[in-house]
Amino acid sequence: MSDNALTMEISSEWGGAEIAVLKVSGFLDFSGIAMLSRFFDKIAAGNWSYIVVDLAELEAICSAALGEFMGYRKRFVERGGSLVFAGLSGNIRSKLTLLGANKIFSFYQDVRSAINAYKWDYKKQSKSVAISFPAHLALVPPVRQFASRLVRQKGYSVKDAFRVETIVDEVCNNAVEHGIDEPGSAVDVRIAVDKEKIDITVSNKSAPDKVAVLRELTKPQAQGSNHVGTNDKRGRGLALIRMLSNDMDVNITEHGTTVHVTKLREE
Repeated sequence: MSDNALTMEISSEWGGAEIAVLKVSGFLDFSGIAMLSRFFDKIAAGNWSYIVVDLAELEAICSAALGEFMGYRKRFVERGGSLVFAGLSGNIRSKLTLLGANKIFSFYQDVRSAINAYKWDYKKQSKSVAISFPAHLALVPPVRQFASRLVRQKGYSVKDAFRVETIVDEVCNNAVEHGIDEPGSAVDVRIAVDKEKIDITVSNKSAPDKVAVLRELTKPQAQGSNHVGTNDKRGRGLALIRMLSNDMDVNITEHGTTVHVTKLREE
């Protein structure tokens, strides 16, 4: 048997009941279309909706085979899923691009990347990061900039990223100013991003002598007042957070304050 003989293998170990991985190796020319059809009949019978075609060991592909993949992709899109390619070599990627496949199929570096994309696009799973930093105002700018870069990296618009950066800046500034000012004090930030929204949670240890003031500032009438007093800047800051976000909840106790903000995707 030639080293370039066509082989195919189905695996569901990567993604469970909804995801199947079809590994195609060797030369996929016109003579291999019948084999491809048999394997896709098995996949269709298995009720998988998202198919990752692993082409890492594919040596060559003909245009007729690409046409078959297009037909199979339509079938799985109608099921609410898709068919994508992963692990393409430089030569295979170039040929598929010349044939216009990049306008129809998504290309991924490897199978894991393709499955992560499925969890993001179809399952709406979130990605989250946690940051803990000493309670110093000088450390807030890097945190807000990180938040902006994070949401941009996940495909959010410049407008959304700017609003998230502003929200993180205001909430973290509040956490530093109204938290305990002592060695070892920290502000904890958690940012969870999914396809449709961003959840921001900021926690700190409350300074006992500032709890009453903070509670007053969180009242709606204080945030809309023109007579907030010496803390009017922070009052306006909370009002700004409410304006930029879709939901805000503040939990204040004698031990700590937690602010949770939700920002829906706009663009």
